Formats: sequence, C-alpha cells, structure tokens
Amino acid sequence: MDNYRAMAIFVQVVDHGSFSAAAKKLGITKSAVSQQVNLLEETLGTRLLHRTTRQLNLTEAGEMYIEGCRQMIDAADGANQLIGQYSKEPSGTLKISCSHDFAADHLVPLLGPFMETYTKLSLEIDGSDEVINLVEERVDLAIRIGRMTESGWVARKIGEAEEIIVASPSYIERHGVPEVPSDLANHYWVAFTRRTQPYQLLLKGPTGTQQKVRLYGRAHSNSAPSMREMVKAGMGVGQILKLMVKQELESGQLVQILHEYRSEAAGIYAVYPQRSFLPLKVRAVIDYLVENRAKLGVV
Repeated sequence: MDNYRAMAIFVQVVDHGSFSAAAKKLGITKSAVSQQVNLLEETLGTRLLHRTTRQLNLTEAGEMYIEGCRQMIDAADGANQLIGQYSKEPSGTLKISCSHDFAADHLVPLLGPFMETYTKLSLEIDGSDEVINLVEERVDLAIRIGRMTESGWVARKIGEAEEIIVASPSYIERHGVPEVPSDLANHYWVAFTRRTQPYQLLLKGPTGTQQKVRLYGRAHSNSAPSMREMVKAGMGVGQILKLMVKQELESGQLVQILHEYRSEAAGIYAVYPQRSFLPLKVRAVIDYLVENRAKLGVV
C-alpha cells in the first residue's frame, strides 16, 4: 500500500526520461522524486534504473516492474472515471427495500418511466417489511409506511396516505353498521399487529374531538394483504390504507364505514443510510417519487 505513490512517481520518471522532468510534471522537487524512487528500490531489494549523468535506463527488473506499475495506474484511472460517471448520472444497481404489496401494486409500476429515463441503472426490489440494517444488507433505499421511530437512518417524507375503516357487505349484513366509534367495541376487529397498539383506535370526529376506542380482536395478522383478505372474508372490521383497498371499494367487496371519523394519516418515507455524499441514483429516485407521489396514492 505504501508503495503506490512511489510506483506512480517511478512511471513519471521513466516516461519523462529524467528526475527533473518528472519533478516538473508532478510539481514537486527533484530530490523528492529521487527519494521516492530510492525508497522503492530499497523496499523491493533491487535496482530499477541505471543512472548516468546523461540518461536513465531501465534495468531488467525495472522492465518487468514498470508494466505492473502502469497497470496499477490504468486501474486507478479507470476507477476514477467510473466514479466520475457515477456522480454525473444515475448508474449501477439501485436496491430498494419495500413491502411486497406496496412494491407490486404501487412502487414498481411507477418506476417504469424512471428506469426508461436512466438506462444505465438496474433495479433490485427487496420485498420486506422487516427492520433491516441498510448498510449490512447493501440497501440503497427503504420505503416505509407508518409513524417513523428513531433509527439512526435519514428519512425523507414522500407524502401521507389516508387510513379508513372498512368491512365486507356480508359482515355488515350479519352485524350491522357501526354509527359512532364507540360502537366498534361491540364488533369484531381485524388487527394489524405491526401497529404499536393494534387493539386501540384513536379517531378524530367532525367537530375535531378525539375518541379512543378499545377493540376486541377476533383475527389479526402482521401482513397488510392478509389482514385485507380477512376483512373481505367477513371476519371483522379493520382499518387499512385507502390506497390498498381502492379496487375493493370500487367493486363493492369492501365498504367504508364511519366516514366522518379519521385517524392520523400514515406517512410514507424514503429511508437511507446517510445524508452526505448521497449517491446520485438515490437522490434521483427520491426526487422522482416525491414529484409523482399522487400516482402512489399519497398526498
């Protein structure tokens, strides 16, 4: 590792034919150049240059060694050019962690035009809701929905998604329609166990007053799609992101109830490891998601 600078100086000496010319090219003193080459020869234990008052010539060992030095410099130049290109336009692999359902139904369709624009970019979706170490998993960006807790990562809010209370027509036919939040205490509840308090609901009414309701959980799941299917199957009433049940509401498979009561909207966040030196590919996709958040079903 310590020889790299000396190897680069050695190449300059050979290419320019003298210590003086190499020193002028590098902007350092002739003695500094000579010292670096001498140290390199001492480290290698062999003479690389024949020195005379008129010229420098490579020794046999020097002839072999110079090729390796040039390869090192070419590799370094190539790496610098690659990084330079990397910082000028999105390129490489963009790995995004996102829940299966949100990725399939909302994120991936939206990213089609983005990928068409940036042809040097490849996409990898890690479908997961689990809390992961973004650095260890080599994830560029995670899309998370809900209330953000302190994690040590940087989070940029893309928008908010409304949560609504829904039930199936068959459930309503059997158990009736809750008219006010307190009625929910007498109904079966389908709970999403990823919530901090899955059996408690805080709703704000049309007058702005808040009501807290404790619920009876007949069915529960840590999977939002499974929870939606439980509600569709008539197992109870549930609170789900409106964007996740848009088709079911339109087809009549689910019915929204307690229209005038709202809970706090769920935030949708882009989460990434660091703020400084953010790769261009990550900055570009976050900006794109924010600009097109309406197409994600968020405001």
